[in-house]
Amino acid sequence: MKYYVLRPDLTPYEGMVVSKESKFDYKNEKVEQKLENLKLTTKQEIVTDKYTTKSELTINLEEGEILLLEGENRGWFLPAQPIGTIETAINDYKGLAEALDGEDYDIRGNEN
Repeated sequence: MKYYVLRPDLTPYEGMVVSKESKFDYKNEKVEQKLENLKLTTKQEIVTDKYTTKSELTINLEEGEILLLEGENRGWFLPAQPIGTIETAINDYKGLAEALDGEDYDIRGNEN
């Protein structure tokens, strides 16, 4: 028997580690955002033929949390799932492969 894992989403995002000094104003066609005093405020308005929705969301951040940027859609966001660098993910998968199978895998997950 072999072990299998769900392949991750490999979309790279620009990001930042939040500190007390972190500040920005960001705007695209879908959102308007401000980060100040460890608070990320997002204002959004969605207009369709049938309805208009307006929302304002404030997230209280902690120093060291990571925000990611999805420029064309939701702007800056706090990821719901654990994240890491590409190097961290490669090392995690190599460690998992060795622990379960004792076999080496390349960085694409293919058996060597």
